[in-house]
Amino acid sequence: MNKKINITVATDIHGQGGVATVLSVYKECGFFENNRVKLIASHSSNNKWGHLGAAQLFVMCIFKLAYYILFHDVGLVHIHMSSRGSYKRKSLLVRMVKALNTKVILHLHGAEFREFYANECDEKKKTHIRKTFEMSDKVIVLSSHWLDWAYQTLNKSDHVNVIYNAVPTLSIKRSEVQPGTIAFLGRIGPRKGALDLIHAFKQIKHALPHATLMMAGDGNICEYKEEAKKLGIDDSVHFLGWVSGQEKLDILKKADVYCLPSYNEGFPMGVLEAMSAGIAVVSSYAGGIPDAISDGVDGLLVDAGDIKNLEQALITMISDRDANREFVNAAKTKFDDNFSLDAIIPQMQKVYDDTLGSENE
Repeated sequence: MNKKINITVATDIHGQGGVATVLSVYKECGFFENNRVKLIASHSSNNKWGHLGAAQLFVMCIFKLAYYILFHDVGLVHIHMSSRGSYKRKSLLVRMVKALNTKVILHLHGAEFREFYANECDEKKKTHIRKTFEMSDKVIVLSSHWLDWAYQTLNKSDHVNVIYNAVPTLSIKRSEVQPGTIAFLGRIGPRKGALDLIHAFKQIKHALPHATLMMAGDGNICEYKEEAKKLGIDDSVHFLGWVSGQEKLDILKKADVYCLPSYNEGFPMGVLEAMSAGIAVVSSYAGGIPDAISDGVDGLLVDAGDIKNLEQALITMISDRDANREFVNAAKTKFDDNFSLDAIIPQMQKVYDDTLGSENE
């Protein structure tokens, strides 16, 4: 008999975004190999065929998933999900897998899922969402913020677990740091607070003429370039596009401060990468960020949309070198203890083992 396998259904591991990064981490650290995980892509940011290509990929996902469950010994199916279209697709898969008498781990990543549930769904759809979570054998959420949501929303929540995203420990030589360089990594758009950061940077530039802003990510970059030009700071704001691998490391080597003034988040990988790399963090209170950064202890946090306090926090972090260093050291220790692979992977393994129970051989 073939050995038992497990299946992960998620976005394309070779695509862009936080979930693809999470998958890459699991693969590189050996978690997928150790648990005999087969990856099935239900979505891809590399899709060049629009809605037709997306539909074709999802149909292929359904057939692959059914094939594995029917003709292989499948222990569990780990489904990564966010909101809106992702929820619609993944809720169908949850029901299909359960109908085929197979166990499901549902992994919620959607930064805007709370708003999606509260403001975009009628009572019938809310009932459908609760049922999706409650029929899953295990649910993984990314922070205490999302655990609170589950407790408040679901009729059954004792199967919900908090497991933080994890990143490999980044050993980056800080000899190349450029004091005053602020780094932003993520989709350049409203949810991440990109415009707030650009507006705050205008005042930062007045106070600290040597400051520069590196914005790495996809999105409507032309619009934000134009805004920087209108504000007269385009010579100090650098739009780098989507970066990964060595390009990302090169940015982190230069960064003095990492800034993420988001309005909604799950548990952002960029904050963890900054903590691991020894970069001081200025961020918002959005989503799971306060689980990683305690204001005034591991970094500085401001309310989303509070541009004035964002300006001041960034100026403080750049100009007060002792505070910058103290925050970096505290955040590094916190990362090692709570968010490193050594801390997170055993927690994920326990969820797998508990889900499989006596079937895990």
